[in-house]
Amino acid sequence: MLPLPAPHLDLVRQALHDLPRPDQLARSKLAGWLATQGFSDSPLDVDVVSLHYQSEPLGEGRAYTRQNAVITQRLNLVEALLNNWQGESAEGYGGFHYGDWAGLAPSTELHIVERLEPPGLFSNAPSYLVFNGLYRRTQPPRYAPDTRLAIRAEDFQIYIWSLHFHNDFKAQLDAYWLKRQAHYQRAIRIAFIAACNQQILHGSLTPASRLMIWRAAGLVPREDVRSSMLNIYGYRSSSIVLLSHVSAPEVVLYIPGNAAPFHEFANLAALQQWIAAQCRDEASRLALRSHFNRADWPDGLDFSGLDTALKGLGLYPRPHRLSVNHPGFTTSGVWTPGEVINYRPDKYSPPIQGELFEALTLLQKQRTYADADSQITSNHDINKAHWAGYLGLVTTLLAPLVIVLPELTPLLVVGGLAQFGLGLDAAINGKSLRQKEQSVSTQVFGLLNALPAGGNLLGRPAEVFRFTRPGFFSSQRLGELLGAPIGAAPQVQAVELEPAELAFREQAHISSGAISALVTRIDENLGHRFAAWIQHNGQVTSEWVHYEFASDSFIRLRDIKLINPPRWIIEAEGDPALVLSTQRRIASEAQRAATLHAMGINLQLPVDYAPYAQLKRTPIPQIVSSVWLGDKVLEGEFLQALVHNAHALRGSPYRFQIFLSRQNRLAYLTNLRLLREHRVDQALLMPLEDQDFFQAFSQSPYFPQYQAALDGNGGVACNFSSACDILRYRLLSHYGGLYLDADDRLLLATGTRTELPLQRLELKTTADGLLLSPPVSNDQMGMYIKYNSSMIGSHPANPTLDAISERILERFHMAPDFYLSRPDPLLQPLPFQAYARRLSLISGPGVLNDVIDDQLPWLKQLRELCNLLVSPIYDIHATLNINLFNAVLREHVPLDQVAQMGQAHSWAAPGSR
Repeated sequence: MLPLPAPHLDLVRQALHDLPRPDQLARSKLAGWLATQGFSDSPLDVDVVSLHYQSEPLGEGRAYTRQNAVITQRLNLVEALLNNWQGESAEGYGGFHYGDWAGLAPSTELHIVERLEPPGLFSNAPSYLVFNGLYRRTQPPRYAPDTRLAIRAEDFQIYIWSLHFHNDFKAQLDAYWLKRQAHYQRAIRIAFIAACNQQILHGSLTPASRLMIWRAAGLVPREDVRSSMLNIYGYRSSSIVLLSHVSAPEVVLYIPGNAAPFHEFANLAALQQWIAAQCRDEASRLALRSHFNRADWPDGLDFSGLDTALKGLGLYPRPHRLSVNHPGFTTSGVWTPGEVINYRPDKYSPPIQGELFEALTLLQKQRTYADADSQITSNHDINKAHWAGYLGLVTTLLAPLVIVLPELTPLLVVGGLAQFGLGLDAAINGKSLRQKEQSVSTQVFGLLNALPAGGNLLGRPAEVFRFTRPGFFSSQRLGELLGAPIGAAPQVQAVELEPAELAFREQAHISSGAISALVTRIDENLGHRFAAWIQHNGQVTSEWVHYEFASDSFIRLRDIKLINPPRWIIEAEGDPALVLSTQRRIASEAQRAATLHAMGINLQLPVDYAPYAQLKRTPIPQIVSSVWLGDKVLEGEFLQALVHNAHALRGSPYRFQIFLSRQNRLAYLTNLRLLREHRVDQALLMPLEDQDFFQAFSQSPYFPQYQAALDGNGGVACNFSSACDILRYRLLSHYGGLYLDADDRLLLATGTRTELPLQRLELKTTADGLLLSPPVSNDQMGMYIKYNSSMIGSHPANPTLDAISERILERFHMAPDFYLSRPDPLLQPLPFQAYARRLSLISGPGVLNDVIDDQLPWLKQLRELCNLLVSPIYDIHATLNINLFNAVLREHVPLDQVAQMGQAHSWAAPGSR
C-alpha cells in the first residue's frame, strides 16, 4: 500500500507551477549577455575558471616548455551568477577586484596537474601566476587559447554584480505567492498526511500519535491538541512543528524534509534531550539549523545566535567557549536543553490558533523573502562556505514535499545546479502513467528521521488515511448528452481548489479484468475513464483511451482530435497490450459486447427499444410512504424533508403516510409533537409497530436481521439505515405506491403550474417492475452508475420485492457478524469504506441492483446504457439514438422527475443512524 495514491500527485505538483526558478532566470539573462558579447554558447557550457599555472621545461636542452596548472575554482556561468561569483585576484592586486585583476592568460594549452612546483628555497615570490577566464566546456576538458572565450573575467564579474538579479528573483517570488499560495498550503497538508501514512505503514508511529497528527491536520476534530512552532533559545523555526496534548505529557515533533519526519516522545524533556543529542553531530546540527531563518544563525554584537546555541547544546553538559578572536561582546557557557529548547513558549512558541498549514505557509513565505534579502552581498561580504543561495532558498521551500515527490530527493541528498534542474523538472512534469503510479517510493533521505517505535510495532495498513467522496451523485456527462440534468442526486461540482483529502482517494476500478490490457477507472469527479496498455515500437506504455464502437478498437486520448486517428486493438485473446490496427475493421456485436463487458459495461447488443413498448404497465397506488426508525428525535434535514413533503401533498390525491417507530416511547411522542407543530395535518402519522404489515413482518424470517441492525450488538454498531432497507421492501409489498427515504424531497410546482410533478406524471410499471430514479454513483459504497434504493415505486405484492428480501436474508446469513461492529468513519476511514461496501451488498443499493440483473433485464439494460453513455465512447452519437434512449429512460426510470434524493447520509456519520 502506498502512503499516497499515485494518480493524485498532480494536486501536489500544482504547487510547483510558477515556482521561482533561479536556474532558468540566470540562464536566460546570461544567454542574452553572451549574445551581446558575440557568443551563442549556452551559459551551462561555459565555465569561469580560476587557476594557478607555471611553466615547466620539458627536457634537458629543449627550448620550449609546457604550462602546468591547478584549478582552484570552476563554475559554469549559471552557477557563478547564483553564487555571486568573485575570482581570485592576480599578484599585485592585494585581493582587490579593480583594473586587470584577473591576471595574464596562459599562452599555450594548459596541462592540469595535482600540484605545482613550490617556489625555490630562497624565493619570496609565488612560483605560479593566477588567471581567471571563461572557457568553453569540452570533453575531455581542455584549457587552451582556442577554448577560451574572448571575454574578460573582469567584465563578467562587473556584469553579475550589476545585474540586480535579486530584484528579478523577488518578482518571481511575488508572482508565485500571488498565484500559488493556496496550492502550496494544500500541498504541505497532503505531504503532512502522507508522511503520517508512511510511518504507520513502517511501524514508526503509535496509534496515539497518529490520532494527534490527524487532529492537527484537521482530519478529525482538534479537541485538546495544541500546535506550535519549535523554538530554540527564542529563535522560532519556520517549519518544525511541535504537537502536544493540553492534558497529557506526550508530544510529537514534525521535521519536514525527512523520510520519517514525525518523532514521538513521552514528554517534552525527552524531546529536549533528543534535540541536544542531534546537535553533537555536525551534519545533523546543520540539518536542524536549516529549519530556521538564515538571519538567526550568526551571533550579534551582544547576543548569541542559533549557531552558538546549537553548538552549546551539542556540548552539554560541558560548557561552550567562544574563540578569543570572536567579535562582539557575546558570552557563552552551559546550554541546558530544558532551558534552551522550547524557551519561554508563551512568548516565542504560542499556540497556532487557526489552520496549521495556513500558518506554515505564511512562515515559509516570510522566510523566502528574508532568505532572498540575505543574498544581497558585496564583493567584500561573500560567504563562500554557504553558497547555497537562491537554489537553497527554493530547496527549503520544496523540502516538505519530497516525501510525496521523490523526484525532488536529489535536491536534498546531492544538491547542485544540475540536480536542482533535473529534479524539479521531473517533479513538475511528472512521467508516464505507469511511472507516475510507481513514483511514490520509500527512499530514505534526511538526517533527522524517526526510528521504528519500540515494542516491535508493526505496520498497520488499516490505520492509514484514505478518502472517498461522500454522498450520491448524478452523472454530469449523462446530463450533457441528454440535454438536461438527469438523476435525483446533485452532480459533482467543480471547485477552484480541490481539498487536500481528495489526494488520498484511491481510483476505483470497475472493469471485469477479462482483458488485462484494459481497465476502467473512476476518477476523482466520479467520471469514467478507460486506460490501456499499448505496445508500440517495442515499448509498452499506459495511455488514456476512448473506445470506438463501430470498429471495436481504441483511440488514444491525445489523438482524439486528429481527422483519422490511429486505432489500437486486442489482436488475440489474452494479449497484455493493445497493438496498432493496420486496417479499418467492422466488428461484430459479439466482439463489442465482450470488450464492453471487460470494461464493466454489461450491455445486451444490439440495442433494441421495441420490447419497452410491449411491457404491460399499470399505475401504482397513489400512496407516498416514509419511515422513521430507532430512538432518535427528528431534526435537521429529516424533519425538514418530512414537513416539506407533507405540505407539498396538501390537496393532492396522494396519501402521505409517515411511520414513526415507538421503540422508544419518549422519542416517539417527541417526534409526533414535532410533526404536529409543523402542521402536517394531511399526513397520516402512524405508529410503525401497530401496523398489520409490521405485525406480519415481525413473524417473518426477515425480522431477526432487522432487529440485529437496530440493536447493533447492544448499541455499539446500530445501523438504522440497514434496518430501514430491510423494512422498506415489506412495506412496499403491503401497500405499493412510492417509498421515499425520510430525507428525500418531492419536487414542487414550477412556473405557472399548480400541480406537483408527481401529480402530472403517471407512475406506472409492470406487476413485477420497479420505478426508480436514474443511476447514480456513491464513492463510499463503491457503486458507480447504479440504481439507488432511497426512492422506489411498486405495485403491492410484487414478486421482485420478495426476491430482494430473500437476497438480503441470504447475504445476512453469509455475514452474520455484520451488525456486531461498526468502524468509525472519521477515525477508521479505510475499514469504514469496506464496511460501507458490505452494507451496500447486504441490504443497500448493491443487493437491489443484483436482483434487477436477475429479475428485470429491461431495467438492467437501461442502467447499462447509462453506463455506456458516461464512458469515453468515441462514436457515441453514431452508436445510439440518444433522443430515443432519453424518451425510454424518462418513461421507465422516472422518479428524478418527481423527487430529489436527500443528502443526509446518516449511515456514514460518526455515531449516527
